[in-house]
Amino acid sequence: MKMLFHSLVAMAVVAAMSACHPARLAYSPGLQTETTALAVKGRNGFQIGQKISFGEYQTGKVRRGWTSGYEIPFRISFRGAKEKLSYDLKSPEGASAEVSCVSKFKAVEYQLVRDYFSIPIKVDNFFVGNIFLHESGSNWDFIVYNPEGGYLLGEASGYAQNGSQRIDFVPIRKLEGQPDWLDPLTVYGYEFRLGDETIGAVSLVNKGEVRLAENKDAEIRLVVAAVATGLLLRHSPADMQG
Repeated sequence: MKMLFHSLVAMAVVAAMSACHPARLAYSPGLQTETTALAVKGRNGFQIGQKISFGEYQTGKVRRGWTSGYEIPFRISFRGAKEKLSYDLKSPEGASAEVSCVSKFKAVEYQLVRDYFSIPIKVDNFFVGNIFLHESGSNWDFIVYNPEGGYLLGEASGYAQNGSQRIDFVPIRKLEGQPDWLDPLTVYGYEFRLGDETIGAVSLVNKGEVRLAENKDAEIRLVVAAVATGLLLRHSPADMQG
């Protein structure tokens, strides 16, 4: 109940701020100069035949419910979840990724998720996914803890990982001009960090925005873009029109 109250207060603040100017996230220092902002198209509106694009990144039609493709091991592991979606994402270089996302798990699947991702803390609310990169044949798994917001121990709220490579997701809980008294429970977006370097971000407010670092190789940018797309497609408390 307390979390719902704080979320409603945060939404009211965003609506009030947006009445004067579009709400913008309070990114880390330097992120806006080190990354390129890409406006999102296709996030709002009908889900039938939905496609998402930002810059030269574009999905095919978003598939909801996993009506086919159960041969993918990730989908076999989590086929019982209530919310499922998948999509193909193409990069400006012509590379493509096939992405599968799930959330709203059955209670019996909680431990399966914890074991699969080696989650060190007790969390019963996750948004998880798998990214298959066609050109390299590699797989990335990702998980977001408590995607609706709330507090967790530590700064990061999830990660994407492929062997020794790991990209951490750091929640953005503040908007430009937001009053300091507002308890930061709502997550308005995420920054993506590779080691100590911030390599991108996604805003979940209004139509959305994706930021990508141009100095990273194409595969890392595609992974970040794939995770950002999944978060944009998933409903969030920060989804509102200014």
